[in-house]
Amino acid sequence: MKDLRRKYIAAEKRYGAGLSSRWIGLLILLFVLASPAPHAAADWDSALDEIHNLYSDYTGLQTALKSETGRTQTLRKQNNADLAAINLKLKAIDSVLLKRLKSEAEAMKKKHAPLLEEYTSLSKQIAAARKAGNLKSATLLEIKRNKLKAAAAAARAEVKAKNTAFAEARALTAAKIKPAKDALAPVASLKKQITAQNKAASTTQTERAEAHKRYKAAIASGDAITAAAAMKLAYARMGELRTFGQQSYAWEQKITVALRAAEAKLPK
Repeated sequence: MKDLRRKYIAAEKRYGAGLSSRWIGLLILLFVLASPAPHAAADWDSALDEIHNLYSDYTGLQTALKSETGRTQTLRKQNNADLAAINLKLKAIDSVLLKRLKSEAEAMKKKHAPLLEEYTSLSKQIAAARKAGNLKSATLLEIKRNKLKAAAAAARAEVKAKNTAFAEARALTAAKIKPAKDALAPVASLKKQITAQNKAASTTQTERAEAHKRYKAAIASGDAITAAAAMKLAYARMGELRTFGQQSYAWEQKITVALRAAEAKLPK
């Protein structure tokens, strides 16, 4: 109020006592509008203090986040390589034997396919002839089929033996690798958790990058208030990313434990 009165008196002296109070009031209003707002300077100084106080923590968190992210990525890369190697070993167990037995079973089936198809076809023709009341045709077909009966039975037995040998070998192999596969079971679930969290972290990372960009731009333009706000937001998002990263690293460590257990249980 004292400042306004001084401005009123100054305006009255400058423009004369005859100047109306209305015009003097308008001049004072212009003086006020033209003067910088005291709170703006205070906000600017406060923003500078915020940047100063947060700067060390901000840059320190950037360094820690980069280091921890690199650590997690290195462990994940190693885990993926180890998992691929274990799966190759599991796939290789008895693979030569299983491949041979499967090939023999398929070859035996192919060898006897014409005979067994003919026998089956004759049986269908006999049934159709009997249904039609053509007993003569049914009898002739039955004679022909019965001539093949022993050969067809032998063929079925050979095909069954080969299929059984293959199935039993597969079952034995499955039993061999079951302990290792069971040890690997948690890996798939852990990887799903990591993938889901990475999607959430992606959004947070985008917000952090945009805030950091605004912070750098504001620093370049000398806008302390915008810089401080952007810096605080980027810092908060980096904190969230660090939490995400530490959780991912913990999950990767669990994957490592599972991989070591699976390796120990691989058939010798």
